[in-house]
Amino acid sequence: MKKQESPRFWEVDLVALFQLWWSDISAFLVTVLMFCALSLPVVIPALIMWFMLANNISFESAP
Repeated sequence: MKKQESPRFWEVDLVALFQLWWSDISAFLVTVLMFCALSLPVVIPALIMWFMLANNISFESAP
């Protein structure tokens, strides 16, 4: 069986290359967006607790 050589630079279809590149980038961006959306239930309470700690907010009743 003959070994397939990679195409030379001037033989590459740039439109197909950019379409493949864009589909890879869009898949990565969808993954990042999904990670950010799924992390919101953890991030929002953490930010609220950090804000309360930084401003010394407490819900304890006064003696």
